[in-house]
Formats: sequence, structure tokens, C-alpha cells
Amino acid sequence: MMRDMMKWCCGPDGEPDFDKMTQFMERHDRTSKFEAAGWALFFIWVGIAWLADVGLGVGLLGVAAITLGMQAIRRVAGVPVEGFWVLVGLAFAVAGLWQWLGVQKPLAPFVLIAVGVALLFWRVWPKSSHRGRR
Repeated sequence: MMRDMMKWCCGPDGEPDFDKMTQFMERHDRTSKFEAAGWALFFIWVGIAWLADVGLGVGLLGVAAITLGMQAIRRVAGVPVEGFWVLVGLAFAVAGLWQWLGVQKPLAPFVLIAVGVALLFWRVWPKSSHRGRR
């Protein structure tokens, strides 16, 4: 993080640009506040769900709502969205719906198939390798 800040916070002459440094620190401070708020909401939700005995499906859907909601708030606030947490939120949503709807088939094989298909399309056959070829 420090190297990124030093590279980003220097002016064209290589000297520190204090306005850019201030912007960087404010953005970093905002990011850590969002992370703390997300974890706080997570623990509050888990406690409420446990006490209310809402079931695993509803519990997972609540975690998905918190995870995806925090990423939406980050986007609105101009803080970069973390793709990993979007995927985690979607995974919680799918698992929660799967459990809540009482689907009899196991979820894991479908997840493995989806990961395999994603690897094929994003790593083996990326779009950029097909452009301009006939």
C-alpha cells in the first residue's frame, strides 16, 4: 500500500503532492470505516438470526444482503468495489436460496461445474484472444 501511495502521491517533478496525499488518506480511512461497518452488521445479524432461530437459509440470505449491500454502498460513495466480496455475497445468496427453498440436489456439483465453465471462458478462451481472428 505504501508504494502505491508514494507513486500516486508524487507530482510530475517527483516531489510529494500533499493534496494528493490527503485525498489518498481520506479514501483509505473511508474504506476502513466501510469494512468495520460491514463486519459489525455481520456480527449483529448472526446474533439476531441465532437468537430468533430463523434457519440456515434465511441466515445465509441475510449475510448475502449485508455483503452485497456493503459493496453497493462502497460504489455509491466512490470507494472501489471489491469483486471478491461481490462473488462471496452472490455465493451466500445462492446457498441461502438453495437451503430456504429446500432443493434436494446438492449444491457443490453445480458450483464445481460453474467454476470449471468460468475457468474455460476467462482463462482458456479469453475474449481478447478471439478479436481480430477469423
